[in-house]
Amino acid sequence: MNSIAQKIADCLCSAFPEHGLSKTDLFTNISRLSMYLAKMSDPLCGAKYFYKTKSIYLNADLPLSDATSYALHECIHYLQEIVDKNGELLRLGLYDFVGNCGVALNEGAVQLMASEALGNKKQDVTYYQLHLSTISPDYYPLECAIVRQMSYFTGTYPLYHSTLHGNDVFKNTFIAIAGEKTFYQIQASLDRIAEESDRISYFSHCLACEEDRPKYAEKWREKIEESKQKIMNLFISSQDLMISECFSRELNNIRSLNDIKSLKDKLYGFSNYIATTDDYTFYNDFYRTTMECLEEKAAYIQEHGAFDLRTPLTTDLTVISTARTGWTLFRRLLKKLGLLGQTDE
Repeated sequence: MNSIAQKIADCLCSAFPEHGLSKTDLFTNISRLSMYLAKMSDPLCGAKYFYKTKSIYLNADLPLSDATSYALHECIHYLQEIVDKNGELLRLGLYDFVGNCGVALNEGAVQLMASEALGNKKQDVTYYQLHLSTISPDYYPLECAIVRQMSYFTGTYPLYHSTLHGNDVFKNTFIAIAGEKTFYQIQASLDRIAEESDRISYFSHCLACEEDRPKYAEKWREKIEESKQKIMNLFISSQDLMISECFSRELNNIRSLNDIKSLKDKLYGFSNYIATTDDYTFYNDFYRTTMECLEEKAAYIQEHGAFDLRTPLTTDLTVISTARTGWTLFRRLLKKLGLLGQTDE
């Protein structure tokens, strides 16, 4: 137990020095946890934390020498706890226990922290037809991917600060960038992804029990495929919403050539964060459309000088589904500002 506590304290303090973690305090707190070896119903589960007894259960079938890697996630959960005077749980990091929202968002953030603390390398993986690069291929890969995309806009400091301390710094930062509706929609989609993942586990168990009965086995296979399709759709819709909202808002705030260069670099950099499918085109379409619009803005600034606007620009750019529609909206924006002459749309 002391060895596990020491290694986890070392990992967290080394990976996140900007958060002022105390190695001594972390070691003391984690070493006071009750730790047990247990048989797990899910053989892939490495550890589980149970807040009511302040206990961590380690999978008895996995090597104890690897306990640091699979216990780190659960120890972060322990450190996240905010309880009332009666010991009732109020919040776990980004998860509002009372309001019962944000559980998947929090799991993604915790696993992202754990993977970073362990120094995991990126791997290219495919889940439910989604191709992505992740440092957490085995645990919450899709939740981690979405949370990582969100932190691309907010920075990791607000994300990890709120994950550790259970406050709304990350939430409020993302809302300021993408809007309240976008945040809650992504948060809800993550919870639905987690729910469908649980359904797949249940359906897979049922399938294993019915393999010798083709009629029933086919029913469970269909249900599994339906859940996989829902997960893919939820992920892509969240990703596309984030792209359109965050970058469109930044586009509306362009004032100078430096702003244009910054947005170009940021939009290009996001290509390293997206997940794709075999027929996915949204990001490329959005990228091309936005670059065309930025060229228009750059030409105007070079001729007339930087924008000096006293009021916010139009919010027409909400969700762009195709390059053609997107370009029409961009041109409408520029025409409203008087930056384009009369042209055919």
